Parts: sequence; structure tokens; C-alpha cells
Amino acid sequence: MVKAHLRRVAAGLVAAGALLGMTPGVQAGEKITLETSVDWVSHYVWRGMLFTDDPVLQPSLTVSMGALSLNVWGNVDVTDVNEVDNDDYRLQEIDYSLSYAMSPMEGVDLEAGFLWYTYSSWESTGEVYGSVTFPCMVLSPSLTAYYDVNEADGWYLNAGVKHSFAMTERLALILSGGLGWGSNNFHEYYYGERAHNSESDVLVQATLEYAMTDYLTLRAYAGYTELLDGDVERLGRQVYGDSDVLFGGLGLSFTF
Repeated sequence: MVKAHLRRVAAGLVAAGALLGMTPGVQAGEKITLETSVDWVSHYVWRGMLFTDDPVLQPSLTVSMGALSLNVWGNVDVTDVNEVDNDDYRLQEIDYSLSYAMSPMEGVDLEAGFLWYTYSSWESTGEVYGSVTFPCMVLSPSLTAYYDVNEADGWYLNAGVKHSFAMTERLALILSGGLGWGSNNFHEYYYGERAHNSESDVLVQATLEYAMTDYLTLRAYAGYTELLDGDVERLGRQVYGDSDVLFGGLGLSFTF
């Protein structure tokens, strides 16, 4: 099972690289940047939903050229919490994304892209998204809209804030937060029961990031997330076992 998933990742990376080279807007001679990372996280929680109530590993690889980026991201169990037929350490999820970023004017950053989620136990699904960030404003506010074009046929919106404090030349403290809103179709797909359009979740996180070299970065983080709406909170407890999660993680990134 794991080998099959890894073959899918390798095939995806080859296809992603070919697609990046053929994509209009990529200028000949532009430098290709690669970033690879791996995170150990105490719980896998996404948009307030507790997918795995045990530690996981989350590897990632991003290939960028100019304004275009391609990413492959995975989620791997490190315990037998989701064991099936004695298949331990299963690769539970692989996500692929293509994004385009631009700054049309000073103080305004725009990004748009497509995300494709594949799971070992669920149907695959995809989202288109667009975001706007104001990095020159206090707390760098942002707004991102996601629309599921395949399974959920619903919207998820997230309003975020973020601020970085330089503690030393190489050490930074990053504080961030986000408030999520979901449409009734989004909630029905992920919680199994129709709920109204409402706020969905809140997330606050603190990250310590240390630049070990110009290419290697170490980070440690802790966060808290909670489902907000009464119906969503009730369904979250029923489907995922909890509606509020305190989590932590360690990560290492290498850019070249």
C-alpha cells in the first residue's frame, strides 16, 4: 500500500515538473526553486476537523518558477490508529496544488490556484481558490475563498491575520490566526448532515522559526483550533470525536 502511494507521488512530481515547464507565463531561463520539508504533528486537524487523533508525519515538496508553484503534500500515520489489514504507517492523504501569485500594486498580494485532495479512505475531490493579502497593513490581514468543484460543491472562506517578530538575526516568533466560514454544502459533505451557512472554525497558532543556515530552517509550533457553530460543533464531536484540539509540531525545511 505505501509503495503504491509512493509511486503515485513520484509520478505526480514528474508530471508536475513537466506541467511547470509547459505552462504559459513561465519565462525561459527563470530559476527553478525547490523546497522540501517534513513536519511531525501531534494531531492532524484541518479546518477544525480532527482527522487523526494521533501523531502524523507530513512531508512536502514545492517546485517554483517565477509566479508559478507546484506542490505535493502527504499525511502519514506513525501509529496504528487507522490500521487496516495490519498495514501500519499508512499514507492517508496526498494533495497536489498548482498556484499563481502576483502583486499588482504595492501592499497587495494576490494568489489563485487549484487543489486536488486524494485520500486512502475517501473519494478524491478538488478545490479552486483565490486569496488577497495586505502585507503592509497591521497584522497582514488576508481573505481566502475555496470552492469545491467535485464532491462537496460548497464554499469555505477563511479570514486570517499574521505577524512576525524578529527575536534575533536568525530566530523569529510568528503569531497567526484564522476564522473559517462554511456553506451548508461544505458542512454536509464533511460532517454527514446538512447544516446552515455559518462560521465553521477558529485557529490560533504560535511558531518559533530558526534559520540554521541560508537554506535550512527549523520550526516548532503550538496551536489551538475549535469548531464554532452549535450544529457544526455537535456534528464535529459525532464524526471526528472532538470539536476543539490543542496540537503541537516540529518541522524542518530545506530550500535550494
